[in-house]
This record gives sequence, structure tokens and C-alpha cells, in this order.
Amino acid sequence: MAAAIKRSLSNDEKQSQRIGVILDRDDEVLKKKFLQLKEDLQLRDTNFQVVVCKDEGQKGDVFQGLVFTRKDLGWNGRIRNGEISMFAHQEMDVLISFTEADNKLAALLVSVANAQLKVGRAEGSSSVGLFNMVISTGFDEVDIFIAELKRYLHILNNTD
Repeated sequence: MAAAIKRSLSNDEKQSQRIGVILDRDDEVLKKKFLQLKEDLQLRDTNFQVVVCKDEGQKGDVFQGLVFTRKDLGWNGRIRNGEISMFAHQEMDVLISFTEADNKLAALLVSVANAQLKVGRAEGSSSVGLFNMVISTGFDEVDIFIAELKRYLHILNNTD
């Protein structure tokens, strides 16, 4: 597994590196921090995508991008939203889930996503077994989470 992740994250293949981010808040500050991660990793817009998983009742129209709500699920739990389905099934090197609460929509999206490495926070019972890597930080410690993520990605890039 480590060899596959290393290959997918190697500097030689940086142009094809794809990262997906799942958030559960329509928070401009949070989004900007992850967009800064994109800049730090020198990724193109096409190789970095953010999805917000939220309940329909949550307020806020800050986010201009993919939003995943319960309305996007069929009665059998299948994703009916074509853009969200494409996000889940596209090949990604790293999928990052940074959610505050026990978000079932985010957990569903992580579980069906096609990613070499799934990284998240241990935020409740729905996250057990979902992630290859768990970074233990509070939700208000996004800067620490991103710094640790970059450190571990660097380590994975430099292992033999």
C-alpha cells in the first residue's frame, strides 16, 4: 500500500496528482485554508476538488462548488447527483475529509470514493474504518491538521 501511495504522490507524477476534499461547512475561512493547501502542493484547479456535505437546513451560500445533500440520495442510498457521483468515482491520489460532526453524508462519500489514500479526523462512530490515516486534531485546529497532512505526504514521498 505504501509503495502505491508513494508512486501516486511522487514528484515525477505531480502533474497527475489528484486531491479531493470533503467539508461539512459552508465556511469561507475553512475553504481558503484548503485552497492554500492546493497552492502549497502546486496543484492545478482540475486536480483539486472540494465537496461540501451538509443538511438542507444549514444556512450559508458562501460555497460555489459541489454540494452534497440528502436530496442527492436515492431511496436505496445511491448517489443521484451526477457531479457528486463523478467526484466519488474518479481516481484520486488523496481524499481528505475534514468534518466537524458525525456526518453520515461525508462518511458515505468517503466509503464509495476511489482514492489511494483516505485521510480524516476521528470524529465519531461513522468514521471507524473509513480512513487509511487519521490525524487527531480538533475541528478548530485546521492549521495543525493541514500541517500534519503535508508532513505525512512529504514522508510518504520520500520513503523507499
